[in-house]
Amino acid sequence: MLRKYNEVLRTLCAFADLSIVALCWAGAYLLRVNAEFMPPPPGPHEVGDYVTVGLGLLPLWYILLRQRGLYEPRRGLARTGEESLKLIQVSTLGTLTVAAITFFWRGIPISRLVLLLFWAMSSIGLVAFRALLRAGLEEIRKRGLNRRSVLIVGTGVLAHAVYERFRDHPATGFHVIGFLGPSVAGLGDRTPPILGGFADLHAAVSDDQVDQVVIALDRGDSADPIKLLHELHDTTAAVRLVPDLLGLQTLQAGIEDFAGLPMIRLVESPLVGWNQILKRAFDLTAGSLALILTTPVMAAIALGIRWTSPEGPFLYTQERMGLDGRLFHMHKFRTMVPNAEAETGARWAQRDDPRRTHFGAFLRSLSLDELPQLWNVVRGEMSLVGPRPERPEFIREFRKQIPGYMLRHKMKAGMTGWAQINGCRGNTSIEKRLDYDMEYARRWSLIFDLKILALTLVRFRDPNAY
Repeated sequence: MLRKYNEVLRTLCAFADLSIVALCWAGAYLLRVNAEFMPPPPGPHEVGDYVTVGLGLLPLWYILLRQRGLYEPRRGLARTGEESLKLIQVSTLGTLTVAAITFFWRGIPISRLVLLLFWAMSSIGLVAFRALLRAGLEEIRKRGLNRRSVLIVGTGVLAHAVYERFRDHPATGFHVIGFLGPSVAGLGDRTPPILGGFADLHAAVSDDQVDQVVIALDRGDSADPIKLLHELHDTTAAVRLVPDLLGLQTLQAGIEDFAGLPMIRLVESPLVGWNQILKRAFDLTAGSLALILTTPVMAAIALGIRWTSPEGPFLYTQERMGLDGRLFHMHKFRTMVPNAEAETGARWAQRDDPRRTHFGAFLRSLSLDELPQLWNVVRGEMSLVGPRPERPEFIREFRKQIPGYMLRHKMKAGMTGWAQINGCRGNTSIEKRLDYDMEYARRWSLIFDLKILALTLVRFRDPNAY
């Protein structure tokens, strides 16, 4: 019954999506032709041409929406921002496709302003509809409707962690009816009961009252997951397997299909495919604009350094490690005396560091010494937002002492980052910095980057900036 319901819901969702696309196309045309605040059209706008293109939009959008996985069942905790980004990508790619076709096919003159209006309206319309749909389904499931009964195979730490996820997110519509496995202490009185041992699995689901079985075995459990799967082959229950990865550092963990072979992905950068293109486009655009706007400021800083410390260069270049462990030369304004590390070797700056110049201390307090890194951003060696790059000498020690430290290098190094926003600057805990860097990598989105940039501007003066 639930599978049939899901199919109906997917069909209705596709119909609604395409209706929104059609309405936005018609709305963009009418707005362009009739709105008084719009400039007058330069030429004729034949309704028939726009109807023809509009009919072509519908199959194109349906293909793109399916290709991006936007009609797959989504009872899990897929991020709303991730779905919204995919919808905007569909509108962007679809609009660019229409623009390219109508440009080369001169027989149908389509206004570029109509295309721009349509892109904006369809992006907003699709995102708003999906947000309302998600909110409606979540409210229905919270009220106990449209729920799926779940049986958890396992009674250990992993099984209890799975149960807690279901319990804490009732909007997903999963209702745990019990566990299967050996009796253990510590499950608590409020948890569902243990319905039997591993040998009782087939009997527990054979009456078709269990919609989904989640196999969540600890590494020391005696049951064989393969045998359990064989027992479920003649039942109607959906089956999920949760690998015991508790305690392991993972990034973008998930399942991939490689030529028909399922592979568990444990570590991968979020910056692949569209995400990589989107972040690079934003860095290049915003970084170039910031570089142009701050050029007078940087010129004044360079003169100030030459005036207050004439015996050395105004720029300081240092080797740092970035994305995937690649080395690059990072630029900063010089804030210390020349050859500051000639006697001490590589070491971090300290509060009231005697190597700083007076003007350098001022620059560091406002992080103005970092402005030349805009050139690193434009060159693609850094991003506006990401984990701060460290020197190879320090990284060699950190990676020995801190498990998982190199995972932060699956993100492009940034001028500012989530760790810095949360006070991890200067001589602060490396472990704490890593925690924030990994949180950033797991939560990454362009919206999150914009939030960090906004907070950086608000909190540009930091007591740990020395």
